[in-house]
Amino acid sequence: MSSLTFVVRKSDEGWVIRSQSLLGEGPVGPRLAKGTNFPSEFGLKFDTKAEADLVCQKWKDWYHGQSYTKNKQKALKYIA
Repeated sequence: MSSLTFVVRKSDEGWVIRSQSLLGEGPVGPRLAKGTNFPSEFGLKFDTKAEADLVCQKWKDWYHGQSYTKNKQKALKYIA
């Protein structure tokens, strides 16, 4: 499973959803879709933390439901 997750953070505009991985935190954007349909209708900025938390779970479910996060490549064996 991918190490990417989504978190809710306070910002000047209210509450925002950001992606978080081993490399750090960043904005949520179309690159996460990797050629699939990006669900921009979920939204990324909210007035209340409760609303942001609900939508954050939708982002998690969408991302971890994509085929590229489910299908891991088989490890290549070194042949000498």
